[in-house]
Amino acid sequence: MSGIRHRRRHSIAAGLAAAIALFLIPTAATAQAAGAPRKGADPAAAVEHAVPAGESARLAEYWTPERMARAVPFDLADRTPRGGQAAPQAPAAPRKPTGPAATGSDPVAGHAPAPGGIRISVTATRVVGKVFFTGSDGKDYVCSGSAVNSTNKNMVFTAGHCVHGGPGQSWNSNWQFVPYYDHGNRPYGTWWAETLVAFNGWTQSGNFGYDLGIVITSPNSSGELVNAVGGMGIQWNYPKDRYVTSMGYPQAPPFDGQWQYFCAATSSQRSWWTTDQIKIPCNMTGGSSGGPWIFGKDDNVYYSGWVNGVNSNVDSATAPTEMRSPYFATWVGDAFNTYSNY
Repeated sequence: MSGIRHRRRHSIAAGLAAAIALFLIPTAATAQAAGAPRKGADPAAAVEHAVPAGESARLAEYWTPERMARAVPFDLADRTPRGGQAAPQAPAAPRKPTGPAATGSDPVAGHAPAPGGIRISVTATRVVGKVFFTGSDGKDYVCSGSAVNSTNKNMVFTAGHCVHGGPGQSWNSNWQFVPYYDHGNRPYGTWWAETLVAFNGWTQSGNFGYDLGIVITSPNSSGELVNAVGGMGIQWNYPKDRYVTSMGYPQAPPFDGQWQYFCAATSSQRSWWTTDQIKIPCNMTGGSSGGPWIFGKDDNVYYSGWVNGVNSNVDSATAPTEMRSPYFATWVGDAFNTYSNY
């Protein structure tokens, strides 16, 4: 991998509130998370963590195939799910996407409209990948994420709990992104974190309405992430009822985290007043956290579409029927514009 670049770092603004019955159940604690601002600080501010110099250089040795295989969904480890509200409709069962070619332009997946406009299949994409990291408890975990096209071509969107443990917890470490992870194979390589970004609404309050993480990656031997694999756009302040494709690497049973899955449905406003989230019927499980909600996905173009949300939490950790995402409002656009230049 090429040398790690250190960019200037600062913070910006974002959101507020709290939630229950989830992908990650934050630990109740009064202690401040490491690096988090003091109590009473603006809940709409983004906070960042500069990865210590030298950490990325050793991750190729740390993340052996055996260690990656042992990593578990962050949302399952030593946490007891709380009860949640029943979903108002039957879930859309996750499906495997059709795999694209390893080189050249990706083929169109065979698909046709199904009742309700849900597609039967979509094309798997190398801009979606699997995330590996170590939590503040020293255990190794997995999430999902996606490459986003920024000015510096080095940005990943994921869930906030995939970069920071939430109230009373600290920043995650040993963070890496593997685009198009495929049954242990890394056909497009691995990118490591240089800067982790979360929002006070998540780090201080555990508010799933702000459960978004942004990661600035270091270039590797293939260069910047987006130049190597492509990257999607992002959108914010759009209607909450949009047809989206949610993608990720669910790993909790009955899935195994080895391949991309997706749910496709029309999103809607979550009814709870305590958090600003949108939802879709879907029963992807732990490990899919952080995967993108894609609006306008074109299966002729593997990097097409706009990220309009991320997998955050579900109604029941053991038998999910509803996937939720933070609603992407102005705070997301502000963060993207700031960190796009890192």
